[in-house]
Amino acid sequence: MLIEALDDSELKPKRTYTEAYKSIPEDVYSKRWAPLSPTVLYNLQFYDWSDYRVLAAERMDENEARLFDERMKNSLSLNEALDLGKIKRKAETMVYWGYPPNLTIRADLHSSSSVMIYGPSHDISFLGVNDITREIRFGFTLHMEDGYPTDYWIMLPDDEALEKRHMKLGYKLKEMPQKFDDLALAASRVRDIMMDIRNERNPQWAASSYQVALFFIMIGGITKFSNWDAIGQIYDGVNARNMYQLPHSLFLYEPWPPMLNTFFALKRDQWCVSLSRMLSMNQLYMQHVDKDVLEHGKKHYYDEYLRQLLNYSYQLKVLGVPLPKQTLECELPKYDPNIGEWQSIDFKYPKGPLIFYEDLGLTFDEAISGVLFNITHKSKVEKVTHDDIISIGHGFDTKYLKPEGWIEEQKKKKRLRRKVKKIKKIIKYKKSS
Repeated sequence: MLIEALDDSELKPKRTYTEAYKSIPEDVYSKRWAPLSPTVLYNLQFYDWSDYRVLAAERMDENEARLFDERMKNSLSLNEALDLGKIKRKAETMVYWGYPPNLTIRADLHSSSSVMIYGPSHDISFLGVNDITREIRFGFTLHMEDGYPTDYWIMLPDDEALEKRHMKLGYKLKEMPQKFDDLALAASRVRDIMMDIRNERNPQWAASSYQVALFFIMIGGITKFSNWDAIGQIYDGVNARNMYQLPHSLFLYEPWPPMLNTFFALKRDQWCVSLSRMLSMNQLYMQHVDKDVLEHGKKHYYDEYLRQLLNYSYQLKVLGVPLPKQTLECELPKYDPNIGEWQSIDFKYPKGPLIFYEDLGLTFDEAISGVLFNITHKSKVEKVTHDDIISIGHGFDTKYLKPEGWIEEQKKKKRLRRKVKKIKKIIKYKKSS
């Protein structure tokens, strides 16, 4: 299916960004965290809450579960392809990480970074919490061996596992976020139940390390196009209490892997640099959109398909994608815990070049397929062009724009420049002495 952007005439918001936030009713539990998820507010600039609520309260859990299912199938296929050597240019190929599932990682870094953070044998269960009812609506568990996904299983909204009760407290699994005001406390009780389910389903991995991740589906499950922005959003959500003085995190792990626990203690810009180095060697990637999910939405939920298409078109044609340096230097929203209100809700980026897909000579379909750039936070860029693109696409569907071996040639040139610089310093020193 070929995806085309909406016309400019369709990309004029009905309300301002601030008005979009105010349109969320006060009884929506996750409203206070909404400024940490700009894409939700982009949507509400165009849609009335009464229309958006149907998606948030009833359909988003099903769609998210289907999205994760597709991503996990692709991840298992990718693991096999990497083992068989079917993907040759791994340093130029981006894939889904899986931990968490909304981040991407370079194929050559997948194993090493995953093992470094999570260990050699590991399970994580991601459980989606409905933003309005605070009920767990779905979940999926992913197992990794030596940094690659080997198995997964999914709980849909009607799964009987969600009805399972805590041995001591008597609460159902799906009720936990409703019973505890602190999401971290709810996660620890959820883990008690999920650990039993994991061990019953996969006793061979009972000794593997195990985390549970709780996240709000609407506010916590959607990230922006830039992988740097997505990494920043994860920091904001986890540090919602420490950095913004909100009641608790927007999403979290229970317990935290030691390395991530250390990373989250860093400042936001340090976190972005550190994690993006492990995921892409700091390279900018405009994240991949799953077209199979879009096509399913077009056939079965046409209004939702149009919402997604509008959101993508608005970001890539009107707002633009910031460069890594701008993500690091952006002014963050400000929350006043004394009155329980946001003083500002915008992420304000410093002046500089933004990426618009038409300036790159790409079609909209190519732009949402995923674009890997030869740009990092250290790059000095006046305007991003087609020449800055390394590859287009994701996983098996990657199209490489640079000649094979170009990375090695670039490294040779850098080594030569350093050598020449060193020789010049020596000559200058000898002349002065």
